[in-house]
Amino acid sequence: MKQKVRTYKTKMVGYRYIKLCLFIALFSLSTSAQNVNKVVERTVVNPSFKARTGSINTITKVEMTDADTKLFVHVVFRPHWWVCLDSTIYLEDVSTGLRYQTTGIEGMKFGERFFMPDSGETDVVLTFPPLPESVKMVNWIRPDSSEDNTYGIDLTKDGEGLGVSEKRERWLAQNPQTGTSVGRKEGFTHFFHSDTTYVTGVLDHYDPILGFDTGIIYVQDMLEDKDRPVVIKIHPDGKLEGKVFLEHPSRCLMVIGENNSLHRNIYLEPGKTLSLYIDFEDMLARSRARDWNYPLSNLMYGDELGEINRQLAEAPEFTLGYLEMKEMESKLAPKQVREKWDEAVSLWHDKLSQYMDKQQVCLKVRQLLPLDEKISGAYWLLDYAMDYTYGLANDTTGKAPLPMEFFSFLRDMPLNDEKILAVNKASIFINRFAFMDWLQKQAYEKLKACYGMVIPSDMTPLQTAERMFYPYKIQTEILMEYLNMTEIPFLWQLVLCNKICTVLEAEANKKVTQQDLKTTQTMSCLKDSFCAMITYPVLTQAIESSYREYLKKQPYQLPPCEGTDIFRKITESYKGKILLVDFWSTGCGPCRFAIERSADLRAKWRGHKDVQFIFITSEGESPEKPYKEYVEKNLKGEAVYRIPSSDYQRLRELFSFNGIPRYILVGRDGKIISNDYQHIYLSEALEKDLKALGVNLDEEKEK
Repeated sequence: MKQKVRTYKTKMVGYRYIKLCLFIALFSLSTSAQNVNKVVERTVVNPSFKARTGSINTITKVEMTDADTKLFVHVVFRPHWWVCLDSTIYLEDVSTGLRYQTTGIEGMKFGERFFMPDSGETDVVLTFPPLPESVKMVNWIRPDSSEDNTYGIDLTKDGEGLGVSEKRERWLAQNPQTGTSVGRKEGFTHFFHSDTTYVTGVLDHYDPILGFDTGIIYVQDMLEDKDRPVVIKIHPDGKLEGKVFLEHPSRCLMVIGENNSLHRNIYLEPGKTLSLYIDFEDMLARSRARDWNYPLSNLMYGDELGEINRQLAEAPEFTLGYLEMKEMESKLAPKQVREKWDEAVSLWHDKLSQYMDKQQVCLKVRQLLPLDEKISGAYWLLDYAMDYTYGLANDTTGKAPLPMEFFSFLRDMPLNDEKILAVNKASIFINRFAFMDWLQKQAYEKLKACYGMVIPSDMTPLQTAERMFYPYKIQTEILMEYLNMTEIPFLWQLVLCNKICTVLEAEANKKVTQQDLKTTQTMSCLKDSFCAMITYPVLTQAIESSYREYLKKQPYQLPPCEGTDIFRKITESYKGKILLVDFWSTGCGPCRFAIERSADLRAKWRGHKDVQFIFITSEGESPEKPYKEYVEKNLKGEAVYRIPSSDYQRLRELFSFNGIPRYILVGRDGKIISNDYQHIYLSEALEKDLKALGVNLDEEKEK
């Protein structure tokens, strides 16, 4: 009996010991959990961060207490412009994704416009809930803005904002900026030669978290007047890599991410390499300044084309700014405008001459800068003339048309110099030169006097071609007389080349089914008429190339590439249908006009078993809020896609378009029938094409 009692007591002691151990363990776990969520008071000055989408707001200090978290923000923006912060801003714990919504603001009011002072700087304090000690890194996110996000903010120690990057030093080690004598005496010999240009370099202060991994170079094929945009790959470490096929030296616009362009167009040359050091913070500063001409102070050029790009970029710019020119247009008579322009060009000429002599620039730069001067000045005058003539239509003050003497500057233009194609604004100048209003009006009057305005329906292909060619023939004769020239200069021959190439491409894109024989014969006669006026072999070759493309035009499969994968992912659910694809954006006036005007036409085809409209835009060109509002009002019920900017750029490259709107016609089998379809919103033409593709126009829609 006593033995049993002792055994029982021993068991009770054991139970109590185990219970005590369990209590200690549970207490320890509870204490650990409390420590994880414990808020420790700490302050971080100039916290380091990975990347950001804008530099208007810079976090200068973070104070963390058990009561709240405060972000001290320095705001920099244009004086007297307004900024507005709202209560949607939140901090996001990078490790867990937990969000901490803002609770207050000092220095501004949520949702109200704050107009910046004369200094363009101010400070605000944003309040958030207390952050647990476990939170080491956060993102600052403003959901309704693409310009106010800062990623990877380090809360563990004081920092230096973005800090100093080693990428710059590594790039400089390979591309010293001391200048070189290589190529200083090398001028242009064989200007036209086809080859690949390589673009390399680094985008500093970039991180994939920014949401884009491409840049794009907008290449204009000025021989055939075609867009040939090329995507530049941005690797996770910021390395740039791309290749551009060129037929002659060119100046091209390069854009990074969400429409951040370089300060000046880059100079590219077939068969050579350009390396670039681009500081993304520079681009954000220019965006913050809202100034297209805001300099990118850290932009550097290297490799074979480095020096010529550096010298072109450092050259003085045209002395008349955009706002100054617009003010002149509104206040001065045409004669006074022309006088002011002459003064400005003369001053610019002197500055360029001084720059070239002082800097001892290379021979190619010496050849290009005087052409830059001529082309930029002439482009502005032709632009002025276009605006002036357009304004006459609605004028009630009795303004007179521009006197012909206004255009006398054309007589001093180097119209026979093919190097014009390698200067800034070359493609814009050629466009304005080709469509001068006075020239077209005079040619129209002669055409009307010669042929009348009724076009017979029984003309032969040769007669049709002659009728189509006659306006260009007359324009050429009028221009030659005005310029006092006996031979057609290179630049006008280029215009003629562009005209026939554009006609051939347009006809090729009309080939929904096999082109009829009469049209083919007409295009052949028209091509021969243009070629008879061309003396430059490179232009004749461009016309023949365009004609061959016209003859063999037929539906084609998209090539294997990232752009095709993106397009197929969008269209895969519509297999077996004919697709009418509209590339657009909320900021594109012509895009919106076409969409709104075609509402009834699209309603007629909505839900049809054989036909599908698809609308594609990008996150960068169509911000989320206006995009949703526009879709709700004008595209409700349609197949709409808003894709990342990098994906959109790949589609630009895939379908070779720089501008929008752009329309694509896709067959039932997924082949591209037309990558520049002009009948999409023309009811009768569209029905005719769809019928030719086997669509039953009377068939009921899908239920």
